Amino acid sequence: MAQEGAVGRDPLDAVGLEILRSRLQAVAEEGAIAIERTAISTVITECRDYSCTLLDATGALMVAGGAVTHHFGVCRYAVQVTLETHGDTIAEGDVFFANDPYNGGGLHAQDVLVQMPVFVDGRLVAWVVNSGHVMDMGGMVFGSWTPEATDCFQESLRLPPVRLFQAGVEQRDIWQVLRTNVRIPDVVEMDVRSLVAGCEVAGNKLIEIAATIGAQGFVDGTDQLRRLAEREMRRRISQLADGVYRTTTWTEWGEELYEVPCELTIAGDAMTFDFTGAPPQATHYFNTRPHIVVAGVVADPSDALTWDIPLNEGMFDPITVICPPGTIVNSSPPAPVASAHCDVAMNASMTAEACVMLAIAASPASEVRRLQTGPVAHTAMGIQTWAYTTPDGQPDGWMMLDGAMGGAAGSIDRDGTDMWTFMVTRKPIMEAIDVEMLEAFYPVLVDFKKIRKGMFGAGAHRGGGGCHMRFRPHGTEAIVGQLIGIRERLPLNGWAGGGPGAVNTVIRHRADGSAEELPPKSSNVTIAAGESIEFGLPSGGGWGDPLDRDPEAVARDVRQRRLTEQEAGRVYGVIVGGGVDLAATKERRTRIRLERLAAAAPAVSPVTGPARPGDLDLAPVPLFPGIEQRGMSAVVSQSGAVLAHAPGAWTDGCPVIETKVVDGLVERTYLDPASGRALMAEVVPETAPCSVVSLPSRWTGATVPA
Repeated sequence: MAQEGAVGRDPLDAVGLEILRSRLQAVAEEGAIAIERTAISTVITECRDYSCTLLDATGALMVAGGAVTHHFGVCRYAVQVTLETHGDTIAEGDVFFANDPYNGGGLHAQDVLVQMPVFVDGRLVAWVVNSGHVMDMGGMVFGSWTPEATDCFQESLRLPPVRLFQAGVEQRDIWQVLRTNVRIPDVVEMDVRSLVAGCEVAGNKLIEIAATIGAQGFVDGTDQLRRLAEREMRRRISQLADGVYRTTTWTEWGEELYEVPCELTIAGDAMTFDFTGAPPQATHYFNTRPHIVVAGVVADPSDALTWDIPLNEGMFDPITVICPPGTIVNSSPPAPVASAHCDVAMNASMTAEACVMLAIAASPASEVRRLQTGPVAHTAMGIQTWAYTTPDGQPDGWMMLDGAMGGAAGSIDRDGTDMWTFMVTRKPIMEAIDVEMLEAFYPVLVDFKKIRKGMFGAGAHRGGGGCHMRFRPHGTEAIVGQLIGIRERLPLNGWAGGGPGAVNTVIRHRADGSAEELPPKSSNVTIAAGESIEFGLPSGGGWGDPLDRDPEAVARDVRQRRLTEQEAGRVYGVIVGGGVDLAATKERRTRIRLERLAAAAPAVSPVTGPARPGDLDLAPVPLFPGIEQRGMSAVVSQSGAVLAHAPGAWTDGCPVIETKVVDGLVERTYLDPASGRALMAEVVPETAPCSVVSLPSRWTGATVPA
């Protein structure tokens, strides 16, 4: 490793850089472990909803540890606001607290941020920023997270960057403000102190690293890591086909739909994600902020693009994110933001990742083509917070992170994962509390917890199953909950012809044996003694036409009771009865494809003739899974059917089956006009155009060969 000289120092060599990176990563993980070992709430100690992020003196991300990747990105914003607010007064021994998404906070008010500047020889060289979900930050309900809130002032105590410690001296007035405004002050205070402890552990170890290579060597080395990460990110972006890629989804509020459109433009080694067209901010708790959108939009697509590289500021540098002010992706007070990291923000990162998947699918040079997957299922959530009164009359409660255990989408080469929403990810695993621990800590009994079964997410590679669970009060008169569900009526779409995923279901079972379905977004739901609540989580969609699924895989699903024999025949065309009847299965599948074509509406712009002269003589270039570009023609890979001529949309050449899902929503399946194979399926509002548009520049600019 190069040593610091009197005049200057040489850059670290490759070995020295890797040693520095590994040490920084170890420091972040040790800081994270300190949080888990010091906190007392189960949301941190059991579910691991926390993080430890290391940043340079300017707030640029170096590395991070812990389970919640989206935390890492928002810490950049937090440090920048703290620097702007406190400037030259920041000193060694200071520790700051912030939780206001509008002013230096993180993902939402409950994900508090504790920030500690790190000094070496009087010079600010780094920051440690720890985030953890605290169980209550005041507001109108226990847990500070309710669909009932209509402005941010109802939701919680919100603090801009303020000092918990100044030059090492505890600021008791701020701690008292915090304790006074929350329902379980002892628990909240201890969890916040665990974040401080994690800062101390990580900060001290950063000082040790700087002592070995000097303060300037530390600064230069971390800058080298940033530039390396940026270079690699740009290299992988440059493998993607230049062009414009669009996907659209909608955030739900009952029967209201709020459009979340994303347009990705790739130009050389840079990407721009544009959310122009998002509707004005609402009086619902899902409004979000640009720093939250950016954190997800960079973290989630980079799970595929740079899956083998720790998240670093250099990976943010080639990416621009446009969030128009005054909209649900860039709100201002008094818009409520208790769910600023979920409904809209996760839909935004999901559409962004889907755009990147469109680009990967159209890019034969991309080295991550093997990681293609359908729309990621982190919006397949049904989190709940529950409160009760202890025997001594005090409030207490917990968060059910089991509600984050949806099912992953199917991918290019495998089924989706059960009870976990990311198929392709560098993320550590955030966990749900064990059933035994839940029952030991809180007054509930769990009737069952298992994988949800059903026909959802059908495909050549099916989606995984989400959590299916039922529990009841035990040892208390009642529990009162806030239901924080996403995907109420609108499922996640499949990919490459796969079917849509499941939606959220919540059922209250009454003591008299009757049952009542509850909206997945509900406030102050009371479950009394003798009653129980059951939920089934959403999932991602399938990949590929279900009729292309291996019949033996379908038979295995039947044996595992994921499907009935009747469902296997209806959805997959597989005849199961003591074994797979291959001849009958082949016949059934052929008949289903013909029935599809007979039932479909004609293509919007059918291609009646063959490909343009010479097109089929050209080497195929992928355009979408199962669709290839040959010159100026878009062709179905398996059948050779011509769907469109450049620059038209290939979907316009497909016959389409449209069926009603619920009022206002339809499922559309785009078919190969030659074979009846499903090429793409989507669930969209009945008046919406196609939700997926892939326009690589080589397609929109295609010309007749000379």
